[in-house]
Amino acid sequence: MDINLQMRSVDLMVKFLKHDLKDVPSYGYALQKQPALPAPVLEPLPRSTPERMGMSSAAMERLFRELSAQPASLGLHACMVLRHGHVIAEGYWSPYKADVPNMLFSMSKSVVGTAVGIAIDEGVLTLDERVVDVFSDIVTPAMQKQHKTLTVRHLLTMSSGNRFNEVGSVLDDSWLRMFLESVPKFEPGSAFEYNSLNTYVLAAILRRKTGLTLTEYLAPRLYAPLGITRYDWEVCPQSVEKGGWGLSLTLEDCAKLGQLYLNKGEWKGKRIVSREWVEMATAKQIETPNGESKDGYGFQIWMNGRDAYQFNGAFGQYVIVLPALDAVVTIFSGSPQLFAEGSIMELLRASFWVAEDAPLQDDPVLRERLCAYTASLHFAPVLPAGFSEASDPAVYHKILGLLDGREYRLESNTGGLFPQSLQAVHGNFTLGMDMVRFFREGDALCMDLYEGYQRNTLRAMPDYMPGRAYLRGEEQLVGARLFWKLEEDGDIRLFVVACFIETPFTRMIQFDISGNAIRLTFHESPTVAESTNMLLQLIGYSPTAYIKRMAAATKRIPGMSEETITDTILHLTLPVAEGGLIEAQ
Repeated sequence: MDINLQMRSVDLMVKFLKHDLKDVPSYGYALQKQPALPAPVLEPLPRSTPERMGMSSAAMERLFRELSAQPASLGLHACMVLRHGHVIAEGYWSPYKADVPNMLFSMSKSVVGTAVGIAIDEGVLTLDERVVDVFSDIVTPAMQKQHKTLTVRHLLTMSSGNRFNEVGSVLDDSWLRMFLESVPKFEPGSAFEYNSLNTYVLAAILRRKTGLTLTEYLAPRLYAPLGITRYDWEVCPQSVEKGGWGLSLTLEDCAKLGQLYLNKGEWKGKRIVSREWVEMATAKQIETPNGESKDGYGFQIWMNGRDAYQFNGAFGQYVIVLPALDAVVTIFSGSPQLFAEGSIMELLRASFWVAEDAPLQDDPVLRERLCAYTASLHFAPVLPAGFSEASDPAVYHKILGLLDGREYRLESNTGGLFPQSLQAVHGNFTLGMDMVRFFREGDALCMDLYEGYQRNTLRAMPDYMPGRAYLRGEEQLVGARLFWKLEEDGDIRLFVVACFIETPFTRMIQFDISGNAIRLTFHESPTVAESTNMLLQLIGYSPTAYIKRMAAATKRIPGMSEETITDTILHLTLPVAEGGLIEAQ
């Protein structure tokens, strides 16, 4: 199986290089995302002033200002700070919103871990239960031999040693069978190796043991008691929740989960999960390599130094719990960092240096300054040379008049409105943008962007405008903003920022219009290279070694020289589309 999987991995790489994406995933595209809807907050967390919770409004304002001053590549989207169970500060960088669920990626694992804890409390499951016993009806003699010692505990601590990982999940429609067929790298429990399919198998075990989907199981046991109203979870081809990723929750919902653990499993006087489980889950159960986290791993939870632990999701989705300070900090972002560490943790700890157990004297002036600042936050992308947030409005209105009604046909390309990383996550790929039409709607510059039979309309102004984007049935909320420049020779340059606000991803498209010619350059944040490096780090590959291996394999294919591969990768990671004006008939 493992050799077969490697061969299919190479075949997948070749399909990407040739932009032959009709059969990716290999078992066919299936819509994953539910329609974009807000999540009503029926039971919000209690709010308070920082001072009543022993904090200074000035310290909170300084935290948010310093978060905003972080490099734009960290892409802060939202932050909420809790102390003593109360929200004392929160901010959303426009166009990101409080009531919009966000893709959590691997933060989903901590929710699966919670479900396992509840099941163990109920006597449905045990830590030392063997996986082969749970699935005895489908386990072959070979699987029995390979996984005879593999238990629920090993899956929780990422110590199964299984070779079948996130990359393999797009290569076969039976993830459980592929997991059980895979020969382990090492004896279960003897080492740590991060693998999201460990968590998927936990989701499959819960379904087998309870007779319920993971969502059905958690709805009355976790979501309802905490007042969580929207909890979409993507599923595998066999309709089992992906487990290791695929859950979407709001920032406040995630903060509630952190507070639940800080409360040792209790919520409003009701026991949700046992204290014993919380203490085991948030204690170091296994050592981890320094490259991933030097502080260890619990049960689907990362240790974060001596005084903290965190639920962690790729691209900057963090719930950081600080028990000694009785505090929880939740952050959504579009960051290439795997963990909330370095400057972010330094800022958080610095903000709590002045924390007191007793309330501080109320300061309405400082509190008003904090509220005014957090209300003014907006997402600021990295702008190319020549663009500025202070662009001349008169020039903008002149550009509106010049572009109104123009249509451009584009040559074959690989660029699309959806960020490439988002396309890859959902296995939903564009075949390239083929036409652009500009028109004016009031003071907004509107763009009809055509990708085959799909048309998306972006409305953009000097501030973010709400909209929706579609690709093969998938619907995403976006906030679009326009930056502009009119050159002395009459050339028009536009930079459109489209924040996919339910995700960590942002698409930026640069339009260079000269006479009847147009050129589109498709950027995104995090970049494709950053996203790829993060995935390879997560599954334990050296990015350089992996690329060399794939390049060596593709050299055997006619027309795929090393130079061709390098050139193709460049076009895939930074697509460009060129075209010309469609003359009025």
